[in-house]
Amino acid sequence: MEKIFEPIFSIFYLISVLYMSIKMISAGKSSKIKRLFGYMGFILGSGDSFHLIPRIYALLTTGFEANAAALGIGKLITSITMTIFYLILLRIWEVRYDIKG
Repeated sequence: MEKIFEPIFSIFYLISVLYMSIKMISAGKSSKIKRLFGYMGFILGSGDSFHLIPRIYALLTTGFEANAAALGIGKLITSITMTIFYLILLRIWEVRYDIKG
């Protein structure tokens, strides 16, 4: 069951997040905060793809043990993109509440 539903959910999730973030970026030309939220979503979707795509591949082929290196590198890249995600969130907070410094 996991081999069927997890890949379907992951693909749907990645497509949805990337699509919505691109829409937010293009709709946010007049608002810096909207653009930043769009960038945040795009970073989230891009980063998640680095660990979800190897996970999908592992589920549909030879398993997690045989793909340990790709899964590990994917988690490393995802952790870096999550740091960028939270830095953008901090920037949104600064813009929204007019924080100087």
